[in-house]
Amino acid sequence: MEAAGLAMGEMEIIKLNTGEKTIYAIDGTIIKEQSPIEINWCDKCDKWKPKDFGRYDGAQGLDMIWLCAECK
Repeated sequence: MEAAGLAMGEMEIIKLNTGEKTIYAIDGTIIKEQSPIEINWCDKCDKWKPKDFGRYDGAQGLDMIWLCAECK
């Protein structure tokens, strides 16, 4: 019976809810990084939401309220 080798490249896992990033390198090392989660208070649904795809609404060049992706 012959044995087959498996070559794996670098793998990166990012947990969106915590901002934790884990990198598994080719040589077997594991690198963990923690980055802050960018959130903002949605003025329509009154909840903390990720800033991704949200937008500011305003008048005359002033940012008045921020809306999350679901509310905009």
